[in-house]
Parts: sequence; C-alpha cells; structure tokens
Amino acid sequence: MYEYSYTGGVSQAIKSLVLYKRHLQSCRVHKSRVPRSKRRFWMDCDCPIWIHGRTPTGDIVPRQSTQFSDLKRAEALRASLMAQVQTDAVAGPPLSECIEKYLATREQDLDARTLNQHRLALERLQRFLEAQKIIHIREMTVDHLETFKTAGLPKTMRMTTKATTFAKIRCFLRAAFRRGWIKEALIDKVTTVKAVYDQKEPYTDEEIATILDHASQLDGGTHGYAKQADTFRLLLELMLATGLRVGDAVSFDPRALTKGDSLWIYTYKPQKQKRSEKPKLLEAYITDETKKRIDECKWLSPKGPFWYGAGSDPTPLAQAVYERMQNIGERAAIADCRPHRLRDTFAVRALLRGMQLEDVSRLLGHASVKVTETYYAKWIGSRKRRLERLVAESLAVID
Repeated sequence: MYEYSYTGGVSQAIKSLVLYKRHLQSCRVHKSRVPRSKRRFWMDCDCPIWIHGRTPTGDIVPRQSTQFSDLKRAEALRASLMAQVQTDAVAGPPLSECIEKYLATREQDLDARTLNQHRLALERLQRFLEAQKIIHIREMTVDHLETFKTAGLPKTMRMTTKATTFAKIRCFLRAAFRRGWIKEALIDKVTTVKAVYDQKEPYTDEEIATILDHASQLDGGTHGYAKQADTFRLLLELMLATGLRVGDAVSFDPRALTKGDSLWIYTYKPQKQKRSEKPKLLEAYITDETKKRIDECKWLSPKGPFWYGAGSDPTPLAQAVYERMQNIGERAAIADCRPHRLRDTFAVRALLRGMQLEDVSRLLGHASVKVTETYYAKWIGSRKRRLERLVAESLAVID
C-alpha cells in the first residue's frame, strides 16, 4: 500500500506507515488551491505531524502524534519504527519476554516448586546467551544450545540434574516454535543430555546413629528446629521409617492417621506431582511406638509437629532441614549428609529385608517400577538370588 504526499506540487511515495498533517484553523492551506483530499499531506507549514498505518508485519499503528512539525524529524521517527519492525521480524521478540510469557502459561500446570525449577533453568540459559550478546530469541542457534550444555551449566552439577534442566529448556523450545517466536524447530536439532543415574547409597548404621545423636544436640534457638532438637530428631526418624520425602515429612499431620490391622496408615497427597495430573494419594505406615512419640512430642505449631512459620509452601522448611543436616555432616565428617539419603536408606533396608521391588516402588511413590530399579538395582538382592537359583537348577538339569 502506498500513499502520496503533496509538498509544493511534488508527489512523494511513502510506505505503509503514513505521515500526515493535522492542520490548525489558522493554517494557510485552507486558503490555498491544494485539493481538500490532498491537504493532509501538504507539509509546507508548522502544523503538527501525525502517523498511522500498518507495519510490514501487519501490526497496526494507531493514529498518534509524532510530537514534531518538521517533516525531516518525523520521517526519521518513521524510519526508526520501520527499522525496529524489521529487526523484530528477523531477530524475534526479546528472549526475556518469551520466558515470562512461557512461565505464565505453565503456572496452571506446575506447582510452585517445579515452576521455580523451570524459571531457574531458563534464567541460566538467558544469562549464558546474554554473555554471547544474544538478546532476541531468533538469534539463538543450535550451536548456542549445544555449547550451553557444556559451558552454561555448573561443572559440579550431576548429570541427572543436567538432564532434567535441559529437558525443561526443550519444553520451552517446543512452545517457542509452536507460538512462532522462533522460525526453526531447534528442538529437533539439539541433542538431549544423557542422564547418568548414580546408584543410591544409603547411610550405614553407624552414620544413622551419629546423625540422630547430633540432631538431639542442636544448639538452642528461638524458633524452628533449633528450638526443639528432640522434635527435629523425630522428624529424621520418621523419614527413615517411612521413606517420606522431606517436603511431605515436614507437612506430616498425625490427625490423618487411621488404624490398620497392625500399623497406623498415613494417607497423603505427595508434594511432588504435576497439577495437570489426577491427584494421587500415597500411604506410609508407622508403628504404635512412633505414633505415640509424635503425639507426645512438642509440636512446632498447631498445624503439625514438624511445621512452623506462615504460608503453605513446605519448600522453606525442607531447605531448613537440608541445611541442618549439612551442618551435621560437617561436624560429624559424614559425606553427602542430606535428608533424601534417609529415603534411600529406607528403600535399601526394605529391599535387603526381601520386600518386593514393586512394593518398595509403591511406598516411594515412584511413577513406575523402572524408576525404582534404575536407582536401586544393585540392592535388589532377592532378584539376584532368584536368578542364581534358576541358573543353578538349569545347570543341574544339563548335567
């Protein structure tokens, strides 16, 4: 689409963003011979210049003042707008803007903890790209993404964590292509990070005894776990006896217990699950003795024995437990002292007692038995003994 200006009898082609005059009543154009239909494009006066139209990408620019009356300055403004449009068309929107839009759409699907993990992964990518002078999303290439996997993630990060981090970035790339932010399906070209799963290592009996002993000797404090050392120790014992994740353990509510034939059954909704999934319930089992100790201990708040503070997000409490166990590890010279290893110890002890892998998987709340087997393969003694017996029997038949 082209419009034409009329300046002193000379026609000038102007593109889809149109400059025109809003002539004042006092302007001499009203007394001139310029046709009424052409007067808005007569620029030989000091009346204000306005702009409107469409950009080459089809975006509508509403009627607005350029704040100028001089044609050269107004044309410079129009040229800068056109250049910006061309830059946006080639380079795409800013990466930071795309990240915020993407995270906003995931809020309804993900819990706060998982959403923060997505944000952390994408912010790592953004910082890496900004260091490479990449600001707009379409400037990002496969080479940038492949380099990010090796240079953009901490060297100390475990391969499983790197894999899950990059999986979140791949989700973002898929959405970016679908929404037109990028014109190339980068997700089909960039390779995944291969996760290397370390076999879980439980605490030894000696380490457990040392950890619990140090937990009972926490320095007194004014609030939280430091204020009630015995309650903190009981929290660790609960995780060890049930395999509860730390986020679920700090949210433990004894009022939800029901009596079974020989144990107390705790039915709960795990913190770690997608919002979009149908909520699943898990069970944990505790003895009469453990229940009695929990009922009689000093609760940290009316909400529960292990809960303190405001809000409903267990993440800060889980972090507090992690930090206290790290301190215990430093004082007692126990490597990798963290709450999740109590869960690993529960799983390994159950397997060594002969509990079926499927049952352990159910108690841990894993998505499938394969997940449990991946992490605890070398501790599945019953399966090894069964295979040994079958092989021995087959060899006896051959002989």
